[in-house]
Parts: sequence; C-alpha cells; structure tokens
Amino acid sequence: MKNKKHPMGQYIISEVGDTEDSYEYVQALLPLIGEVIIFFNSLESDLDHIICQIISDRTDRMGLQVLHSMLYATKVDLYDRFRCEEIRAFGWDSDIPVFKKVVSSLRHCGTLRNRVVHANWQYTNNEGYTHVRFKMGNKGLEHEFVQYTVESLKQIIEEITQVGFAIEEFEEKFEERMHSKYTNPIKQSL
Repeated sequence: MKNKKHPMGQYIISEVGDTEDSYEYVQALLPLIGEVIIFFNSLESDLDHIICQIISDRTDRMGLQVLHSMLYATKVDLYDRFRCEEIRAFGWDSDIPVFKKVVSSLRHCGTLRNRVVHANWQYTNNEGYTHVRFKMGNKGLEHEFVQYTVESLKQIIEEITQVGFAIEEFEEKFEERMHSKYTNPIKQSL
C-alpha cells in the first residue's frame, strides 16, 4: 500500500483529485473490503474469548460483562496487561518479547482495519488513492490517502489471518507451560 499526504485546501474535497471513475474502481474492491471486516471480526472474537478465559475459565459471562462496549484497542491493552502480569509473576520474562510482538501485531491489525472501514471510498481518485483521514502534520492540516488495490487488500487479509495464528500459537504454548507448572510443581521450583 502506498500512502501520500496533501496539505488541506479550502474544502474537504480539495486535493482529492479526479474521482469520476471511483465507483467502478471501488466496486471491484467491495468483496475484499467485506473480507477484511469478516477476518478482523473473527480475530476480535478470538481475543474476546481469550480475555474471557483469563478472567474465568468456568464461564465467559463475567468476561463479557467486562468487555461489553469496550473498544478493540482497549481490549488489546487489557490482554497485554493481563498476560504480562502472569508472565512476570511466573518468572517467564523471556516470553515477554514474543508476546509483545503478538500485541504489536494485534494493534497493527486494528489500524489496518480502521483505515479500510473508515476510508471515504467516495473520495477515491483515478489513481486508486482513497482518502483515509485528516491529520495534523508538519505542514498543518493534511489529507492522508492510501492506494488500495486488490493485492493490498489481500495482503491485509493475510496479515490479519497470520496474527490470528500467532495469538493462537502463543496461547497454546502459554497454556502448556501453565499446565506443566501445575502438574510438575517440584520441577518448576528447582
């Protein structure tokens, strides 16, 4: 994905460029935009389940009450705090860099998803650049554009999928260590 920024003009649509053919261009991307949403929602659901299991392994009800109306980024922060505390409490500090990479990837997926979902698709120019947000830059208020293509959206889907596998792998290894710690307490303390 290519990004570019333009200083904000007098109006919101200033600097967008020619958008005459945007409808046809965006139509070709719609199925992939939908897949980004589906795969991301699945990832968020998996994260919800993991947090619920951390809170109580007997029921998801207590965890769901905590997670109710919580934003994705806040869920990632909560997961980070819960797991880091457990990792440190058990003296498994060597796992922290691996875990922090998983957390960073979760955050990045949230950013990618937000850029796709909140992109202003009607402001896609003939080069395929879509307005994703306004931001304050070094030159003042700027438009930020991303060039979405079939390939870039497939890459986002793949990244979300890979993060799902990474969190699953981390959790499996974490659970194995927990199980080992509690089934062999003498070995762990030596």
